[in-house]
Amino acid sequence: METQVNNPLIIRCKNCGGDQGFDIVKQKYVCAHCGSESDPSEKIAEYHHWKSLHQEAKKKDFDKVKTFLCPSCGARTIAAGDDVSAQCPFCQNTMIDAEFAGNEIPEVILPFKLTKEEAENRLKEWLSKHKDKSYTETILKNMQNFSGCYLPYHIVRGAYTGSLGIRLHDGSSTDYPFRAYLSHTAVNASKDLDNLFLDGIEPFEFDEAREFDFGFLNHQKAKLQNMETHELNARIEEETAAELDEKLTKKTRNKELSVLLNDNDNESVAALMPVYLVKCDNGIAAAVNGQTGKISISTGKTKNATKFWWIAPTLATLAVVLAGRWFADWELGFLGGLVFGMIFYMMAYTRHQKKLVKGIITYPKTKKSHNDTRAEFFADFGQGPVPAKIKFFTPWRLVKTVLIVLAIIFLPVLIAIPIQLLRGLSILDIKIGYGAAWYIIPGFFSIVAAGGMAKSMMYGWPLYYEILPNGKTRRRRAIFQTKPSPTDAIPKVARSLDKKQGCLVIGIILFLLIGSVAAMIS
Repeated sequence: METQVNNPLIIRCKNCGGDQGFDIVKQKYVCAHCGSESDPSEKIAEYHHWKSLHQEAKKKDFDKVKTFLCPSCGARTIAAGDDVSAQCPFCQNTMIDAEFAGNEIPEVILPFKLTKEEAENRLKEWLSKHKDKSYTETILKNMQNFSGCYLPYHIVRGAYTGSLGIRLHDGSSTDYPFRAYLSHTAVNASKDLDNLFLDGIEPFEFDEAREFDFGFLNHQKAKLQNMETHELNARIEEETAAELDEKLTKKTRNKELSVLLNDNDNESVAALMPVYLVKCDNGIAAAVNGQTGKISISTGKTKNATKFWWIAPTLATLAVVLAGRWFADWELGFLGGLVFGMIFYMMAYTRHQKKLVKGIITYPKTKKSHNDTRAEFFADFGQGPVPAKIKFFTPWRLVKTVLIVLAIIFLPVLIAIPIQLLRGLSILDIKIGYGAAWYIIPGFFSIVAAGGMAKSMMYGWPLYYEILPNGKTRRRRAIFQTKPSPTDAIPKVARSLDKKQGCLVIGIILFLLIGSVAAMIS
């Protein structure tokens, strides 16, 4: 079996040798040149065949390799050549000789493009622009320990299927099937190096990957993987789900979702990535991508990622006050702000969870990008699963929800208007402020119910659009869709009441409604 070994990350066509891209609909690799197709399992078999040949071919070079163990931090590194320093690139202590195991041979390497001097100057130039930061002085004092090293990674690629679960207000969840393809998701395989910190220097340029050869380690060390198999598999699963979560979140505009992955046709390729690194005390560290020069700084501090949770309810409350003033007067505006403000803050606070994250700064501030990573929803419109777009939020759905909420809250006013007209009196004489008891008590529960109804309708009854071959879309109804019942809008607590309790609640509601109307027109 002949395979392309120059860059094992590229999927080659078995017929013409051209690049093959993955077709999510067909769940096959398709050649862009001759159109031939390959099953993912076939490519995985090719990769494992090449991997076994690669391992055997490198065994003859074992005598060229030096292996070191740091007695201080436990790092194990390999290098080639006679002039390699025995200084640990992570804690700068002197390392001792160790034994190299054959199963530790990487399969792919991304060579350094930047020299140490170029990377060091780039980092110093960036630090010079941030002299007032607490971490700057610490990093500059430790620049004598700045060194380059190949770090162990696993590059995940292949086809995935799964379902996206969205939790509804009543505790149930609805699932939406998807298919995805990940081409180059890099997973740090070193448990003693912070994952979030190293994520900051991504992406890497995978097109420049090469088949690993010990010659790349002349004058350069490579850190060996030190994670157990179960630990690495757990990290790979976590990062894969996070990658798909990010893609699917953009499509659903909902962060309250969960990704469930099935068994799929994929594999992970052991790789070495070029990184310049300086580690300091108190968790402060700096890393520079040895290919692109992207910088990642660990400040050694944590920050609350959700400390500004109060901004949204504050703006919403101010909007209600101004709307009340616009349609009536300041009295109504402040009353509306009081009622809705309490509701907005209660809803925001119940969803607020303090989330501490490590202080990571990257430059340039570009997000990770994985080439050809895609995720698409699929729906069955009667002829089998086809690609589809799913819309949960539409302007008309939001308008309907707002109108329903306003109608419930201002129900006493809506009842008082025709009564006032029948009495031959002006509707301007209606004392709107006298309905405060209704606005606050049933009004709050109406918003909760309307929110539940909106979520059930939007996430339990989404709008499907079939993606046509020409890229256009058309509205369709999936065969498995069941429209939510109006009772879904009733809060779970209310549905748990027995008949006697229900009658009592209804009696209280009617008392407040009639009392509010009477007070308004008196």
